[in-house]
Amino acid sequence: MAVTLKKIRSVLNGRSIKMGIDENDDTIEIKGIDYFNEQRPDLLPDYAYVIKMSELVQRRLDHKNCFIIIADQPLDEKDIRVSGTNAILVDKDWNPETVVKRVRQLFEDQYRIGNSSIKILESCQKGYTIQQLLDLGYQLLGNPLLLVDVSLCFIAHSGGNNINNEPLWEWTLSKGYVNKEYAKSVMTDESQNEIDEGKEVLVIWETGLLNHRQLVGRVLKNNRPLAYLKLLEYHHPISESDQEILIMLCHAVAMTMEDANGSSHTASSLSDTFLIALLNQKMYDHKAIEERERIYGLKLYKNLFALVIRIDNRQNTNDRLYYLKRIYQNFFNRQTVIIYKGQLVILLDTITAEIQNEREMASFENLLEENDCTAGISKIFYHLYDFCEHYKQAHNALNLGDQLKKPGRIRNYDELIIPHMILSFRGETNIKNLIHPVVKILKDLDEKKGSNFLETLVAYINHNQDTTLTAKSLHVHYNTLKYRINRIIELTELDLSDSETLFNIQLSVKVNEILACL
Repeated sequence: MAVTLKKIRSVLNGRSIKMGIDENDDTIEIKGIDYFNEQRPDLLPDYAYVIKMSELVQRRLDHKNCFIIIADQPLDEKDIRVSGTNAILVDKDWNPETVVKRVRQLFEDQYRIGNSSIKILESCQKGYTIQQLLDLGYQLLGNPLLLVDVSLCFIAHSGGNNINNEPLWEWTLSKGYVNKEYAKSVMTDESQNEIDEGKEVLVIWETGLLNHRQLVGRVLKNNRPLAYLKLLEYHHPISESDQEILIMLCHAVAMTMEDANGSSHTASSLSDTFLIALLNQKMYDHKAIEERERIYGLKLYKNLFALVIRIDNRQNTNDRLYYLKRIYQNFFNRQTVIIYKGQLVILLDTITAEIQNEREMASFENLLEENDCTAGISKIFYHLYDFCEHYKQAHNALNLGDQLKKPGRIRNYDELIIPHMILSFRGETNIKNLIHPVVKILKDLDEKKGSNFLETLVAYINHNQDTTLTAKSLHVHYNTLKYRINRIIELTELDLSDSETLFNIQLSVKVNEILACL
């Protein structure tokens, strides 16, 4: 990589002046640096020359060269008159020797990057393993390297055995994975917001999490994270050239990982693509879907559910989605977990008609809580061609849960069907019109008199008009309940034998509950 005048200006915190370089021009290459001496006739066109402003007053820059001017006195525009002169003005605190030393360091860095790139390229041609690549990286960078996959589980390291006073590295090397506290802090780090915005972020600084600073290189394929290569600032500070070398090493690791993963990665991609095609309704022929299911080896149990998992902390990153994808794959022991429209979608097959038992659902809710996620679950279905429709149910369950302020991390569409139907009427009519007159009368009376006739009637209907069970559920005496029921009939002329009326009363109660949340 060439050293440009723009790069020199950046490291010296200088600015272009007069007829000098454009702020966005990165094409002027510099091959050397020297002190300006007017007596020298052999100024080279691709060199930059250092001169003080006080010396420039007595001289004219009659050469079409690049100059670095130290502002040891104010600049007079008349001092630079020659067309074609590219000049950088730097602060008076710089001296010529320091400027030359700093720019020469740039050339040394570029030579080091170029030499390292050749070695990394040769290693790829020779078919180096991931471990051999990390060993080469440790040799080139002089600081320990640690490679983990998208679920932050250990893959390989180099130089990590000689580290002291770094508990998180010691934990990972001994346990084989990153601890949960560290993983959570990394995946919600505000410094990763650029990744959310779709920028190609290749390296990320992690500070404050370890005892040493750590530069993390993202191992990517088509902007999909495969792994993370961590460079610990342990033996010496990490330089800009180290960053460039780490990025090249990540590219090499990405190629090696793909070769190592081979067909399993391809199979996973094919099944992911198949499920996404079903969600996008690009496949609808039942026989074709069943054939793809067979080809891709999706040996599913007969009972199917669609789950949609949303990350509630909006500081999530693309990397965090892939991290959580692996977490939920491990939890359900299923590969049918995909990333779709910024959320995780799971096709879960089960032997029984229940999605999970009570203990498993409690564990699932704890996992959602740990990762700040909420899940929507569809009704049961039996054919893959119904996947899209039930995905919509799970997605609607999430939205309905928000509207109705449902507590907990799991929203089951089975429990939200009636609210969904009622809310669907909002575009057609005022849903207050769905409330039965009996419910309106009793609700108004309870609010005015402080009675609880509506609660009593609903409990009585829910217990199939069993007086004993209803009195027990309301914690009232049997005779008290009988008095209330008789009084309700007197006030509303309610016919308790009319099943249609009783259904409308239950529906009206649901409408009232929904209105209270809106």
